Amino acid sequence: MSHSTVHIGYKGKYIEGTVNIKFLGLQIYNYINLKNHTEQMIPKVSGTCHAIRLMVHISNISTLKTIYYACFHSITKYTKYFFWDNSSNSWKISTLQKKIIITMAGARPRTSGRSIFKQLEILPVPCQYKLLVTASPSIIRKLLK
Repeated sequence: MSHSTVHIGYKGKYIEGTVNIKFLGLQIYNYINLKNHTEQMIPKVSGTCHAIRLMVHISNISTLKTIYYACFHSITKYTKYFFWDNSSNSWKISTLQKKIIITMAGARPRTSGRSIFKQLEILPVPCQYKLLVTASPSIIRKLLK
């Protein structure tokens, strides 16, 4: 199978091809996946984890949840709506989310996150994706607000 090159131009000026592009805040590789985007999200999510670790000793759970939603949730909100389960780095984001949640609860690092997610009333990222895929359009509109 050969790959043909598309030349798009006007009055002798042509658009150059690229391997990846940032479009509407998403890093998109020339194939349909979000690997580059999730790779660029990891340092931002790690920064959120660090911020929570710094604030856990001086803040209450309400403040920590506000930091979580402002930092982590705002970074990952729209990515999970696009091919989340196909991303090779999505497990790293999920692992960092679990670390953040465990830190917020003041639990030990090896603690299971399941009960903590329930206690804090926060859905794990893969569950948010599954909810979106199975939810009715009216629920999706509420989630996107």
